[in-house]
Amino acid sequence: MFASFLFMWLAAQEVDDCSPIEKEINGTSLQGQLMPGQKVTAVRPSCRQLRRMDFVIFTSAESENLVIKQIWGMPGDVLAVGEKGRVFINGEQALTPFDKPYILNRYFTKKLRKFEGPLKGYLVLGHPGSLDSGRVGPIAYEDIVGIVEKNEGRLREGSR
Repeated sequence: MFASFLFMWLAAQEVDDCSPIEKEINGTSLQGQLMPGQKVTAVRPSCRQLRRMDFVIFTSAESENLVIKQIWGMPGDVLAVGEKGRVFINGEQALTPFDKPYILNRYFTKKLRKFEGPLKGYLVLGHPGSLDSGRVGPIAYEDIVGIVEKNEGRLREGSR
């Protein structure tokens, strides 16, 4: 099952508008960090700089809905996919929020290896097998429509 967090974004919102939008999580691909039914507040990426570990909302040709995932790699970071699908960013093994190695399944290992080396976009990941960079490759800045600033009324670490 390829569950992902799906959002309905307000199409009428102005591109340069930094007004926050509150949305509810609908999906389980980041369960343990963001839960179904949880409310989050997001702003457009033009309103602040993207940071590693930010949750971002983006568009994908593989879904008619918007998707939310977490940034693990930034443009210029060096991506490597090791044995058994282990993901390395700048030589460091990527760990899940539960301190376990992030491991891609065989199909996504082969697909993500095409992007090894300096990233030209953002490496966004959720649970293995979800609609993330393991499936669609790095995400372009232009495809990111929101950055989660608050979840359940708490500021995310590093948010301003």
